[in-house]
Amino acid sequence: MANSCDVLANCQVVQDIVNDVSGQHADDATWVLTSSFVILTMQSGFGMLELGCAARGHEVNIMLKNVYDVVFGAAAYYLLGYGISYGYPSNAFMGLGGFIMDTSTDTFEMQVQSGLRFSSYIFQFSFAATSTTIVSGCLAMRCRFAVYCLYSFYAVVVYAFVAHWVWSETGWLAQLGVHDFAGSGPVHLLGAVNGLIGIICMGPRQGRFDGTRPAQDFTPSSPPSILIGLFMLWWGWIGFNCGSSFGITNNKWIVATRAGVATINSTAGGGIAALIYTKMKSRCQYIRAEEVANGILGSLVAITAPCACVHPPATRI
Repeated sequence: MANSCDVLANCQVVQDIVNDVSGQHADDATWVLTSSFVILTMQSGFGMLELGCAARGHEVNIMLKNVYDVVFGAAAYYLLGYGISYGYPSNAFMGLGGFIMDTSTDTFEMQVQSGLRFSSYIFQFSFAATSTTIVSGCLAMRCRFAVYCLYSFYAVVVYAFVAHWVWSETGWLAQLGVHDFAGSGPVHLLGAVNGLIGIICMGPRQGRFDGTRPAQDFTPSSPPSILIGLFMLWWGWIGFNCGSSFGITNNKWIVATRAGVATINSTAGGGIAALIYTKMKSRCQYIRAEEVANGILGSLVAITAPCACVHPPATRI
């Protein structure tokens, strides 16, 4: 019980530090922008991961879907998403202003505030794009390109509502005390639920369950591509979690470093567990790249919410 209380206390301290915007300046905006660029490289990681898992002949289609995740997602987030998540005024369900985001730059002070808001916009969009592209692997070889483009627009709008509930001060989950530092729920859980719904609606891929023979075992087309994608997602995740401190001033750098240590430690635990699992499953005959990747990625998803407030030794579990 004492440890649980300690973690909860740490979460409150972390939230107070991150919410402290007094003295925010260019250093914070630079940190947020740099983290955003790192996070957006995760799009390449998802693409490589999906390329390695998909059947040969679908490579171009898969990569184009990841491109248009960003294209249609950016349009949706600019028109509606940011206003729904962080617009003012707002209620417990959604923001009611700030759509088609623009800001006044008549004075230098207004330009500074605009710059801070723009850096926040880029960072939050990188989260929205990540949540959307999680579904790309689920729908690969299941739906037409035009349908996926429509999904990319709609999914960002859905994400915006969930982000408001958790991260806006007026959101109903935030009012209940929910703490999700970097998006296990709004980003990864939401993406997984969207993917599950897509799988149920679209059905199995062609040739997987054709009714004439037993279901074919899943065989990756390119294990090296899976591992390259894993590495790209791995370093992108560090930017994902550390960047959620929203700066390095006013002791925010302490939060960022703690999140970084937790992220690396959790992957150590996930990687070891995945290695043991795949060796036991194969009776020590081989190691499957996709199982190792899933173990490490699963540990990254798990640590994303509490990464800034759990003790480093506990992050390995």
